[in-house]
Formats: sequence, structure tokens, C-alpha cells
Amino acid sequence: MSIHGAFSAIVTPFTADGSAVAEKSLRDLVDRTIDGGADGIIACGGTGEFIALAPEERQQVVAVAVDQAAGRVPVFAQTGGLSTAEALRHTEHAASVGAAGVMVTPPFYEALSRSAAEDYFGTVAASTELPVMLYNYPNGTGLAMDADLIVGLANTHDNIRYVKDSSGDAALLSTLVSEHGDEIGTFCGEDVLVSTALTIGTRGLVTGSFNFMMPVYAQMIRAAREGDDATVARLTRETLPLVVCLVSHPYTSAVKTACELLGHEVGPVRAPLPAIGSEGRKELERHIKALDPSYFA
Repeated sequence: MSIHGAFSAIVTPFTADGSAVAEKSLRDLVDRTIDGGADGIIACGGTGEFIALAPEERQQVVAVAVDQAAGRVPVFAQTGGLSTAEALRHTEHAASVGAAGVMVTPPFYEALSRSAAEDYFGTVAASTELPVMLYNYPNGTGLAMDADLIVGLANTHDNIRYVKDSSGDAALLSTLVSEHGDEIGTFCGEDVLVSTALTIGTRGLVTGSFNFMMPVYAQMIRAAREGDDATVARLTRETLPLVVCLVSHPYTSAVKTACELLGHEVGPVRAPLPAIGSEGRKELERHIKALDPSYFA
């Protein structure tokens, strides 16, 4: 299986008091995301608040997402954690419920050394037959994965096939795509670099904004595949103020608030993640109202 295109890093819907996963809302989100044109789904990523989920809740979210997708698009489970043992348990569970692959973040309390990162990712990859997507997010993990480390892991382990690069480093993104496209498939995970990523021919995109903006991004991807750079540029210009608003506020809360403003119940973020303020909410609402309603799921 080879994946490409737009993978939505779905939020984890909670009940109104945040005490439990809201399963019906999760199923609705999966359907809405697929109907909006997603090529795949990432469950329990950063936007999915995996750090705030109990182990059994992480497994619940992955199982429900896989079940609801029902083979329409591949579902990857983010299975990394604070220890190798934790990552192995979640990877095994993902395989057992039919996930198409796993995305793996490194431990994030103490940043891994290069050799420790090689051991960690290698151990997880060796434990499963599922394809593995590395997650490079130095702002959250303290581990800045360079091209040598990423490509070295891919060349050493046959099932390490993809990387989600959320470093925000356009030079790294370009290097991975232009110089190592035959060795690893690169997905851009930075909202504000989507246009750049599409222009240079990245394998795909993974962002939280797809939770409510999937239709317009699907248009962008179709245009990029057809060589219609003018449409990509136009849609980028139109949507950039909203994207900048998202990343200028507590991101996960901003995404969930945008869903709510569009009539989708996904509940609050769990503490200690900060909630967006009232001014941020008004700003989001203003930018959403300024855009064509067909852009939103």
C-alpha cells in the first residue's frame, strides 16, 4: 500500500464536560472528513490530544476511527509515547484493530539523542508489519530530525516509508522531497507551508485544519495534481488569513472551536491544553464568515 494526499489529523471529540470520548461525534467526524475529500485519517495525533487520553481511550479512538472508516480511506494511528514499551503496546493494538499504518512520535519529556532515536524508531518498526510514518515535530519533542536521520531510518527499515515533517523548516521539507523522494514519502505537517509543499510535489499533507477545511484543501490538491498553480495560489491567498489565525492561537482549541462554529460538536480541549480566548473565537468566526461556505466540511 502506498499512501498520498490529504490525511486529516482528527481531533478527539469529548463530551461537553471533557470527561469521556464522544463516540457518536467521532464517527460523525470520520464521515464528514471522508465526505470532504480526505485521502486518509490520523487518529490520536497531537491535534487528537493523545497526551490527554488514558491508554484505553487511545485504543477506543483508534478502533472507532478504523471501524467507521470501514476501508474507505486508510487510518493511521499515532502510537508513540513516553517509552518504547508504550509505543509497542499501541502499535500492536493498532494492528489488531485493522489500522493501515502507524505514525510514531518520539518520547517528549527528555529529547532523544540520535542513537536513542534510531533505537526507538527501529524497535517500533521491527515490531510490526504495518507501514510506519515518522513524526518530526521538534517544537513538541525536542528532537530535531534532520534528513540524514530520517532517510537513514527509512533505508535501514523497509517499513519506515513516510515522514510527517512538522518542523516548519522549508529547506528540510524541500530536501526530503527533491533529494530523497525515492527513499521516503514526505508529508507536510505545517499548515502555513501547504502551498509550498504542493508546489514542490510533496507526497501529501497532514494537518489539523482538515477537520473543518477538508473541501478547500481537496480542491488545492486536485489543482496541484493537474498543474494548475494559479488555483493553488488563489485558494492559498483566500484561506491564509484563517490559517494564520489558527496557528496564532492555541491550535487544538482553535480547530475545535472552528468545528463548533460550523455546527459540529467536538467538545472542549482537556486541561492543561489552553482554550482559545473570546477575542480569538471572534477572529476565527470573522475569517470563517469571509470565505465561501463550500470550503468547509
